[in-house]
Amino acid sequence: MNVQVKKVYRNSYLNIISALFKKLGLPQLIDHLVPVDPQCQTRVSDAVQAILYNVFDGRQALVHLEHWAQEVDCEKLIRPDLHPSWLNDDALARHLDRLYEAGIHNVISTCLIHIYRKEGLSLRAFHADTTDKTVYGAYESASLEALQITHGYNRHHRWQKQIGFGLVGNEDGIPFYGDVHDGNLPDKTWNPEVLSRVHEQLKQAKIEDEWIYVADSAAMTKETLAQTKAANAFLITRGPSSLRIVKTALAEADAEDTTWSDPFTLAERNGATYRVWETASTYEGHPVRLIVVESSALDQRKGKTLEKERTKEAELLREEQARWERHPFSCREDAEQALASLKASLRPRFHRVEAAVEEIVRLKKRRGRPKKGAEPEVETLYFLHLDVEFDQDAWEQARRKASRFVLVTTVPKEWKGQPMDAQEILKLYKGQISVEMNFAFLKDPFFTDEIYDDV
Repeated sequence: MNVQVKKVYRNSYLNIISALFKKLGLPQLIDHLVPVDPQCQTRVSDAVQAILYNVFDGRQALVHLEHWAQEVDCEKLIRPDLHPSWLNDDALARHLDRLYEAGIHNVISTCLIHIYRKEGLSLRAFHADTTDKTVYGAYESASLEALQITHGYNRHHRWQKQIGFGLVGNEDGIPFYGDVHDGNLPDKTWNPEVLSRVHEQLKQAKIEDEWIYVADSAAMTKETLAQTKAANAFLITRGPSSLRIVKTALAEADAEDTTWSDPFTLAERNGATYRVWETASTYEGHPVRLIVVESSALDQRKGKTLEKERTKEAELLREEQARWERHPFSCREDAEQALASLKASLRPRFHRVEAAVEEIVRLKKRRGRPKKGAEPEVETLYFLHLDVEFDQDAWEQARRKASRFVLVTTVPKEWKGQPMDAQEILKLYKGQISVEMNFAFLKDPFFTDEIYDDV
């Protein structure tokens, strides 16, 4: 037998990705949503697969894909009889335009719902979050209908030119909705808009079950609450500390007769310990549950702020201590008056201060040499004596208060036959990390450092 090796390809793990793509039936679905043009040698599904495999193969530039396609087995990865030279820049650009014209969000959402149904993925709760991507340069010819690359405040509160990414995923972090939006679109506006779009996705798929929308504190608005109700959903969010109902809940939780839950953990090991206390209120006409959470893991920024405040307070008290112990009063009345004023002005959080008037009798100093046989003169002076001691109990209480936050939810206490107690609400909120971790991919400069496509 004469065996000839025509070519060797390096498909590596792309074989696995390709097999999953085909097993999910995505090529056929994409070509159904964006029908094949008989005048084209390639299909939209070919372009989508080529771009995805190109990215996953570690090649950054999304141009000249036909050169990359020569090095992989396109017939195995994408489809039989597909020639690499067909995947040129013009062909890919035409297919990207067709995707946009067909409604890119509709195509992606249909594919995602298809995956969710085929794999039986959970539709109980969705986590939503946004991030931003800083870009540089001028974009005068950008299409305002598609995207505004404009200045906005990023996560570090810097005024920079940027675009925004939004993502919604289920409890396992599997994406259900994603978008690229204007760089100055605030989360308070994005949340109700996305709620409406996710609801529309579910309606088109004829999924009418209630669901839970989990988002950060920017979701605590009248518009988001109204849209949550309209979307047949419930909201779980973190209450901003500036809200009156949040301040009231924190104050009530700090009362001596408040009954907190027993401590519990959500992680199997090395996790924080939590205690919760729940109350109820109304916000913008919507009844809400307020869950005060106390965590053993103090937020790093709050911890630094407290430590800075404690150090500054200790330095101030030392200065006051030295100042008044050097300042004499000629009469007790003046000293007592100064003491009262000092007590009114000193209100330390982390120290106990005991202040008192101290009487000292000493020899009166005179200029020159005293006369022989003269009786020494004495004088009575009054000083303020401060005794400063670190208040460990007050310090621990301040740390406990700083480790508390309030969750606001419209989820009923029993839902779909299951109890939705405060611990379960906290567990769902902590799952927010699942969608946040997906941003690591978008933030990775290996994948999104260069923006090639004209918009």
